[in-house]
Amino acid sequence: MFTTKTPPIRLWRRAVKTTSRQGKISQRDFLFFNNGKSKRLKISIALLTLASWSLGAGWGSAFAACPGDPKFNRQSIIQFSGDVVPAIYHHDVTTAQIEAMRLGRYHAGLMHNPGLTLSKHEFETNYQIGGSRRGGSREVCLWVDLIKVQFNFTHMDVYLSSQYAEGTCAYKVILDHENQHVAINTRVYRKYRALMLSALKRDRTIPTKRNPLDARSMEQGKAVITARINQLLKPIEAGFVKEAAAENARIDTIANYKRTQAKCKEW
Repeated sequence: MFTTKTPPIRLWRRAVKTTSRQGKISQRDFLFFNNGKSKRLKISIALLTLASWSLGAGWGSAFAACPGDPKFNRQSIIQFSGDVVPAIYHHDVTTAQIEAMRLGRYHAGLMHNPGLTLSKHEFETNYQIGGSRRGGSREVCLWVDLIKVQFNFTHMDVYLSSQYAEGTCAYKVILDHENQHVAINTRVYRKYRALMLSALKRDRTIPTKRNPLDARSMEQGKAVITARINQLLKPIEAGFVKEAAAENARIDTIANYKRTQAKCKEW
């Protein structure tokens, strides 16, 4: 902790859980068509918001009056966790059951859905703060002692229609298509996991013991810190969702479904 020239000095450390926790359910399917007909395909993504809280920034002067420790290692406050989870393959569902699980519904006379990949990710940030009150005023010096970031997949479920026996041409084609979705989700997640961790390591806006925040009050300081964390990380998480959707959509096209269906005869 730090001391100031004006006593008394009041020190504290508090845990704060005020940023966002979100989950996304993404839906990716293999479709095939009957009678050579086609229909415009619209990919659906459902957003499941568990909780969120976002505050604006812009209050107070940045680190003007609070002394800092120039030797403090900013990266020491970072605790980052999360990874992909192995895909779980389900073979005990019918084509009709898979179609019922879909978030978007298509004309049954034009196409069927013998495969489906559902995935969900979680993004959560928490932080602990330390601080000192400056003299008898309400003004405080605040810093982050620890920031915990959890960014991970909670599940990746692949559903394959029981109508097609393992080892058949149709089964292999459906499995290959769904595995492409698993590979896309994994690759894009690891890209944005690295971006998020890199952003945390490079950041200079989150106050630490090296650069404390001069705030008018504890509440105002927490709001500023929360806003800065959100502004740093939430755009990266949003970029992950957007790119994963775009990459998956590239293989979920009518033309690709027709090419894939043409590989087998036993549909």
